[in-house]
Amino acid sequence: MRLIRLVLYRIMPALIVLTGLSGCSSSPTISPSPDFMAAPVTADAITRRLTFTPYDDVKASRTLIGVIRLDDAQLRAALLTPQGQRLVTLVHDSDISRYEPGDVPRDALEQALPFPPAWLAARLEWSLWPTDALDAAFKGSPWSIQIEDDTRVIRHRGKTISRITPASTSAARRDAVLLDDRQGRYRLHIEPLEEASP
Repeated sequence: MRLIRLVLYRIMPALIVLTGLSGCSSSPTISPSPDFMAAPVTADAITRRLTFTPYDDVKASRTLIGVIRLDDAQLRAALLTPQGQRLVTLVHDSDISRYEPGDVPRDALEQALPFPPAWLAARLEWSLWPTDALDAAFKGSPWSIQIEDDTRVIRHRGKTISRITPASTSAARRDAVLLDDRQGRYRLHIEPLEEASP
């Protein structure tokens, strides 16, 4: 019995580590960020209506207003409720993605915005950056981008992660975009606020 316990004590930590590693390898890491110098820089903020619709019909869709500013060093997106209350500000630069606190308590925030900052930053990049900038960022990594029937297709190791319609070789910031995210199991509709339906 003592021998069995000794063997278990020595084997269990290794099994736990291996299990953790296998879990990590089954889901893709966050894609490399494109060069901020290739961002669609604008002096004005871009205001978009962001509608998150889960694949799971039981969960409700969420609509937020994103006030997005891009420059040569970072992406900042203030995320507001349709009534104008600021939930958080997403800050994404070459080092990290993070949420800066807004006007709501943390528990309410987790229900209103159950998306990690790196996930949301990547999806905004996939939708806003020019295709050639994304292609350059993905070179040498397991990620790729292709245009298929006017749709941007983002893949990780050949597996489709997201489809973005319409696609363009330049950032289509004035048009509505539908991002079908198979990894996150969400559809993200990004549309100019003035063109959004009520």
